[in-house]
Amino acid sequence: MTQPTAPVLLLTAWHLPRVRSMPRAFWLARRLDRDGRAAPGCVRMHRWISRRSVLLTSWWESSEAAVAWCASPAFRELDERLRAIDGVEARVELRGGEYVES
Repeated sequence: MTQPTAPVLLLTAWHLPRVRSMPRAFWLARRLDRDGRAAPGCVRMHRWISRRSVLLTSWWESSEAAVAWCASPAFRELDERLRAIDGVEARVELRGGEYVES
């Protein structure tokens, strides 16, 4: 009998320099949250949005599923659009795996 493995935690954060950028970021993150919940291998997804920060915490069945999600068109679109804003601080970190991108 094999032991069940613990889910892999994927932390993603975008800290925006201005509040004016947040409305678009909010709707993009909301759509990404919905798409992530339907992605194969997703165990749980949590979205937290403040005045200047968008945080998505997700749990995945395996590190391969989490990395595949980070390479998906939906995730890449949001990441590229938010990173295109001058002064944005972005971080993608996989806990329980080796993938870290800042």
